[in-house]
Amino acid sequence: MNPPTRFLIVAGEVSGDIHAANLLLELRRMRPEISAFGVGGERLKDAGLSLIHHTDELAHMGLVEVIRELPRIRSVLQHVVKVAEEEHPQLAILVDSPDFNLRLAKRLQALGIPVILYVSPQLWAWRRGRVRTVRRLAREVLCILPFEVEFYEQSSVRARYVGHPLVDDIADCGLLGGSGIKNVGQISLLPGSRAMEVRSLLPTMLATLKILPTEAVNRAILVEAPGVGGEIDRVLEHHGYDDRLSRVRGPERRQELSQSQLAWTASGTATLECALLDVPMIVGYRLQALSYAIARLLVRVPHVALVNLIARERLAPELLQRRWEPHALCDETLELLKPEVANIQLSGLKTVRTKLGAQGASTHAAEAILEVLESNSR
Repeated sequence: MNPPTRFLIVAGEVSGDIHAANLLLELRRMRPEISAFGVGGERLKDAGLSLIHHTDELAHMGLVEVIRELPRIRSVLQHVVKVAEEEHPQLAILVDSPDFNLRLAKRLQALGIPVILYVSPQLWAWRRGRVRTVRRLAREVLCILPFEVEFYEQSSVRARYVGHPLVDDIADCGLLGGSGIKNVGQISLLPGSRAMEVRSLLPTMLATLKILPTEAVNRAILVEAPGVGGEIDRVLEHHGYDDRLSRVRGPERRQELSQSQLAWTASGTATLECALLDVPMIVGYRLQALSYAIARLLVRVPHVALVNLIARERLAPELLQRRWEPHALCDETLELLKPEVANIQLSGLKTVRTKLGAQGASTHAAEAILEVLESNSR
């Protein structure tokens, strides 16, 4: 029988909570004696993580917007370090959230706790100098985007592509590659998994719906990500409902999304969800003006949407900052509802699905983590 094994897991965002939960379940399937504590959301809690802080305390967007949250974030960091010192886990698995997790990794290294980064920080997009920090602090980076390994290898960082967990999630629903059914005139609204995304993107979606003719769009599905229901309530209360709008959450949301002719979506993981479900999309992205000005100086990628970065071309239209407004979104929507235009994007989305690879991301990640654990024990 293996001795008890204790991990620290920190997931600072909703998507990280989902990926880390699947990973923890797989780790405990392989090694039942594993237990874990740390920062997560409801999915990690259900998977067996002993929560010391909730993901909501770290989920923020924007370079300027996060400043007002710094005192609370520092307090969370100090408490996590204190508990880690008391528990002294054999390994720390830090999921995304680089601003928090790289600071945490430095403190953990001083305590002699090895660190694995799961879901690579987007250093390839901006602040590339931090790759030296990753090389110094992390035993390995487990990547979920196929182009990331090459970036790390160029900087002598040990990294491997384990696959994208979303592939497993959608395959488990039986919807990989889409449902095969499209409801003519149905669109889906995916305003993001963070409150700030909902505040910046959803009002434009609702305003656009009001000016779209019913003969073009007869039903709109507002897809609610975990943890942002309250923010959606506030936006809807202020901007009002459209008679065509329905709101879905939980397991049914992917079925509804897969049956939509197109989606309006935030720029992150939701774009990959649309790609895996074979749904054409228009991508929105908006930050406060100062945050965007700073980002333009720092960001070094040709696209904002993950799906476009993987494809290495502009498959999905990107409406950024001031272009994310009702008339521009309406025009793009009417264009993408044309079958000949949608088919061009759908052809590219098949390539993205191929690049993301087959199922088994959580299994591959768990195997990599156990390899590091065994190496440490030797």
